[in-house]
Amino acid sequence: MISETTCRTALNPSQIPGADWCLNPYRGCSHACVYCYAGCLARKRGETREWGSFVEARTNIQDRLIVQVKRPKQGTVLLSTLTDAYQAAEARYGLTARCLSVLAFTELGVSVLTKSDLVRRDLPLLKALKGAVVGFSLTTADDSLAELLEPGAPPPSRRLSALRDLAQAGIRTWVFVAPVIPGLTDAPEELAKIFRAARAAGARAVELDPFNFYPAAVSRVRELIHRPDQRAAFESACRDPKAFRRSVRQTLSAEIRRCPR
Repeated sequence: MISETTCRTALNPSQIPGADWCLNPYRGCSHACVYCYAGCLARKRGETREWGSFVEARTNIQDRLIVQVKRPKQGTVLLSTLTDAYQAAEARYGLTARCLSVLAFTELGVSVLTKSDLVRRDLPLLKALKGAVVGFSLTTADDSLAELLEPGAPPPSRRLSALRDLAQAGIRTWVFVAPVIPGLTDAPEELAKIFRAARAAGARAVELDPFNFYPAAVSRVRELIHRPDQRAAFESACRDPKAFRRSVRQTLSAEIRRCPR
């Protein structure tokens, strides 16, 4: 379900490291990732709808942004935090593009994190910004597995293709392997494939983020795991998340040693 709404502010303070402001042109997300924990956070704020089943386009966000940036601000703006600024609705509404056109006339830095190759459309706008950075979120390099995990998102192959185009155009790019899912995507050889693909496409850096063991996310992912060895690895990580996170950090360190950032 796609609907239209309005917002009181466009820029809001961010508590995410490296970002001073967050900007969310949309509320909700059509990617419907089975591992997503945004729905858990939304429910704490009173949202009763299933996350991944609705999108609200904040149609006045450009106007609100223009008002806010009249008073000069410093720092970096992150698009987006609990949704994707380049999800499918952006092709229809163009709200993200409109916001970038406003930010191009400010001193604010802009950082984009997306699962979509639609960001390629806005290459001219990104080049007009002061030091724009674009990150692509990948869970796996396997398009077939990604279709199960992220049914509403473009496949990884398209994201890597867009990354390559942006990098060749001089945009600073990186890859966020998120989340690393125990039993499904955490094998060192599988993570190494993503590192190699990201580097080949021109990513300046690769970061890993371990799976968040929110009960709803655990339940949805568990339904996808059928092989006994994968199920055993997943359940082991559920019992000891700290050990799993430690293993992911060790894998990241090993890959960085092989291919320094």
